[in-house]
Parts: sequence; C-alpha cells; structure tokens
Amino acid sequence: MVSELKTPKSRRTLVLTPELVSRFRQHRARQAEAQMAAGSLWQDHGLIFASEVGAPMDPDNFSHSFVRLCERAGLGHWHPYKLRHSGASLMLAQGTPLHVVSEVLGHASIAITKDVYGHLLEGDGRAAAESMSRALFGGRDTRVAPSVAPRTTKKPLAGRARGR
Repeated sequence: MVSELKTPKSRRTLVLTPELVSRFRQHRARQAEAQMAAGSLWQDHGLIFASEVGAPMDPDNFSHSFVRLCERAGLGHWHPYKLRHSGASLMLAQGTPLHVVSEVLGHASIAITKDVYGHLLEGDGRAAAESMSRALFGGRDTRVAPSVAPRTTKKPLAGRARGR
C-alpha cells in the first residue's frame, strides 16, 4: 500500500478468474525480467503495477501515458477513471446484480450505484414483466407494451371517470 485508503471499506477482496490469474502470472514474469534489467536500480515495493524500476507510478505520468496508449490504439481520448465506469457498465450489461456491482466498486451504499448507473437498468422492468408472464401463462409469447409510449395529440385519461 502506497498511501492510506480512503475508507475502511476500501480494503476488499477481488475475485479473480483463472484467466486473470494467468494474465497476472504473465505480467509478473515480465516484471521479473524488468527487475533483472534494472539491476541495482530496482526498488522492490511489492507492487503489481510499478514503474520501470519497481517504484510506485506517478499518477499524472500514468494518466498521460494511458491517454497516449489509447489514442495510438485508435480508442480515442480515454482517461483511467473511465475504466471504472466502463467496468461497472459492462458488469451491469452482462446481468451482474446491482448490489454486487456496488460491492465491487466499493460504494458506501447501493443507492450511490443506482444513482450513477440506474439509467443502464431501464430494461430490467421489461425483463421482469416478461419473466412474470412466462411464469403465469406457461411460457407463451407474451410481449409487453413498448417501453416508449407512442406520441399522441389526445389528452390522457387522467382525471376522467373510467368504467362508470
């Protein structure tokens, strides 16, 4: 740890898939080669991501390098903080429950996650309605109304007596 964490909840366990473990091992092998090449200049801080000589990376230098790398790769102008948002968006798009995404991000409350990413969950209501229809009506093709109501010039029925 280079500095104190923001909050006690900032220290958390991240689940790694076998693919990630394999990539970290490959990274560690490259880092060992860098350590050998640096020789006595190497500063071992036990970091996963370190400078060319093992020291903590300067955040500004990392950010500038990251932006240049993304531009060279044809991704446009990206900053490292966008990775966090993209990761959360991808998790939600793949169906990861909101409370799990909230825990991964380290948000103090699921409400924070919902406020920031709730717009990505708008299709969940439709999926829930379709799921209920399948459960109640035996899996028939039960389409629900479109999520965007058609535009009309008629006044809504609100305020009128209905069915009397």
